[in-house]
Amino acid sequence: MERKHYNTAGRQSLAAYLKKIAAQPPKSAEEIYTGLCTDCENAPGRSSVYRMLATLASEGEVQKFRAGDEQSGFVYQYVGSTRHCDTHFHLHCLACGNVLHLECKCGDEIAGHLLATHGFQIDRGRSVLYGLCAACAAREVH
Repeated sequence: MERKHYNTAGRQSLAAYLKKIAAQPPKSAEEIYTGLCTDCENAPGRSSVYRMLATLASEGEVQKFRAGDEQSGFVYQYVGSTRHCDTHFHLHCLACGNVLHLECKCGDEIAGHLLATHGFQIDRGRSVLYGLCAACAAREVH
């Protein structure tokens, strides 16, 4: 049985805040909660924010990524319903935390190669490549 999710004032506040920070690197649930409390005078409680993030991620409005290391947990980024994150790979910078959406044909080539050569069908929406973005890599060279 599919659960119905209500568009409560808390969910609206969270969604508005996530849209506001969408261009920033993904944030942990705790960072989102803290920012929301600063940004909104009637912010929902911590446990409600955590539950709503899980729901928004399952609905595809928010993308959930494993943070740079196993101990850091997960980070979240608003992508909206039109981003179609299930169709492309993601590049997560280990230095600045930014996530880039790899929406070019090379993703098709990689997925095609993995399927044809290795018999492995990849879930692109959950596939994240970790490394350094161009700006952070340039800083490390100097």
